[in-house]
Formats: sequence, structure tokens, C-alpha cells
Amino acid sequence: MSKKSRKKKRRGPSASSPAAGRPPFLSRRMGLMAVVGVLLLAVGLGLWWWSRGDGQQESAATPAQAQIPTQTAPAATAEPTLPPNMGPVMGCVHRPGFVSQLHLGDQIYIGTNLKGYTGLTLSARQPDGRVAVYQHPTWDDAGNLAAYVLDEDGNIYVAPAPFVSLDENPPEEQNNVYKIDTHTGVMTLFIQLPWAQPPSTTNPYGVLGLTYDCDTHSLYASSVAGSTYDEELGRIFQIDLSTASVVSRLDGVDAFGVAAYRGVSGKRLYFGSARNSSIRSVALDETGALGTEQRLEFYLQQARGGQDERAKKIQFPKRDEMLVKGIEFNYTLRAASDFAEHDYTYRYDPANDAWEFVQVKLREGVQ
Repeated sequence: MSKKSRKKKRRGPSASSPAAGRPPFLSRRMGLMAVVGVLLLAVGLGLWWWSRGDGQQESAATPAQAQIPTQTAPAATAEPTLPPNMGPVMGCVHRPGFVSQLHLGDQIYIGTNLKGYTGLTLSARQPDGRVAVYQHPTWDDAGNLAAYVLDEDGNIYVAPAPFVSLDENPPEEQNNVYKIDTHTGVMTLFIQLPWAQPPSTTNPYGVLGLTYDCDTHSLYASSVAGSTYDEELGRIFQIDLSTASVVSRLDGVDAFGVAAYRGVSGKRLYFGSARNSSIRSVALDETGALGTEQRLEFYLQQARGGQDERAKKIQFPKRDEMLVKGIEFNYTLRAASDFAEHDYTYRYDPANDAWEFVQVKLREGVQ
């Protein structure tokens, strides 16, 4: 049979021939093609499965072969639905009134260690690209500053902290809290917090953390003043803003960053230890008074990718999210640019009244 006749027969049955009358050799050829197709599919599936498994092995080995800047835990299937009364308690904080008179723009940043400045500054990028910086003449009166927080009226409360030397920050002044008036912008001494024993050059630090509670209009300050290598003598204070007086106190704890949050068991003040990587909390009553029983929440070091760091700052960017800024700290002076920070994210689990690790990110040279 010629090739020409084969081509005609490949066209299938004629219009007058039923499909069942297809030539036997064509049926055999179609059967052979079907077998080949099954074999090709099987081979293709095998190659896909092999490549899939090999890819998983490679990705599993990657962390040991290369430094991974971000370590992320498996994402939650769905964010928990929190009742309206749960979440952070700083929704009332307000921009200072004097800022509107400066004409810096809408996005203004507060800084306490801007290069070339001592004390607090306000900065904002201008339409022409330059960065405008404002500093009231009183904002460097207390030397170098660190922790700060705003209240519902826009007043700024700020605490001093030494950086490289004690020239600008004598130890006896490190347990002070200063207030920047929302109307005038003038910074004055607000309160001198008591220490367990006089400060010394071996521990030049005092107030390390500040936070505000909108419900009770309370200011909370954590201090390590007076603590030594062997003795943990720090304190956490609840301060009444209307009277500038201490109304409750938790003794014998060296705390760094502090922040209040209302969960299923009520409101608690969370704080990071200044001596290890733990995050702890104590209950707050309806007046904002500090409880005495500490509850261990978690250790930053135990998180996947975590380090032996201290919680410099605790924030709640979302109603069910905690952001912890971790930093190296050992009670000795060092330049602000000498360290690396990590951002730790945790998500609140209302069913267990606990915080679940989400991720940690490295932030090089953050000041």
C-alpha cells in the first residue's frame, strides 16, 4: 500500500460508512497511542513528584547554608475575632497642639537620638526632598533622652538615658520623667521617681520604659535605678497625671519596655525583663493599679530565629498583634549605632489568653 493511500485511510470512515466499520489497523493504532499516552503521563507524574521532593529537601537545607534575615512561622488560618472591648488601650493619644504652629507637614516624626542633636527632635520630609528638623530650646535640658509616650491631650512624657558617656546624663537624674506641654512645647521636670538605693556609675540607667493607659489616664514607667549585678531592685510605677504622684508600684523587677493590653482575663501590663529575654505581665485593676503576681508570657530567645535580647519597646499595631523591639542590653554604656535590633511579632490567641509567635525580622543599625 502506498503512502498516499495510507493518508486517505487516516481520514477515517466516509460519510456513508458507520463509525463501527473502522478498519482494524486503525483501532490497533489508536490503542497503541493510548498506551503510549498513559506511559508518558506516568513518567511525567514521576518526574513532577521527584522534582517536588527534591525542591523540598533543598529548601529545608537552605537555613543551614545561608543566613536568612527573616524567619516566619506558618501563618494562622484565620485571625481571631476579638470582642470590641479587647485590644490595646492607647487609642486616645493625640498629636501635640503646638505642632500645628510649626508648619512642618502632616507626617512628623519624634526622635530622641537624631544624629547631631541632643534630646528630643521633630522632623518631617518637605516637598522639595529636604528634611526639616525642629527642636525647642528646652528639649536638650535633660541631656540624651530615650523612652517617650503621648497622652490624650498631646502632652509628651520623656525619660533621659545615657548613651556613650555620663557627661550629659548624670546618674542621679536618670530616674526623672519630663513633660513637654502640648500647648507651649516647653519641657519641664514632671516627676522624680524614688529609687531603691542611690544610683552609681556601675549602673547608670534609670527609667527605661514609658506607656499610657487611656482608660485610667495613667502613666506607667519602668526603672532599673539602684539595681546591681547581684540585686534586682528595679520598679514599675503607676503615675497619676493629674497629681504627678505615684499611686501604685511593683518592686523588685528590672523592666525595659512596657505596654498595657486588655485580653479575655482583663487588662494586663506587659513588660520585658532587663535581665533576660522574657516577656512578663501583671494584672491591672479598674483603677490601673499594678498587681503583684507576675505571669511569664514567653522568651524572645525561644522564638525561631530569636536572640538573647531585651524588649526595648512593646507595641500593639493591631488589636490581636504584639510587636516587640528586641535589643542587646547589659547595663553598660554603648553607642546607639553599635547594636542590631530584631522585631518580634506575636498574635493573640483569646482561646488560651496567650501570645503565639509569628515572625522575627532583623533590623541592622537601627537607632
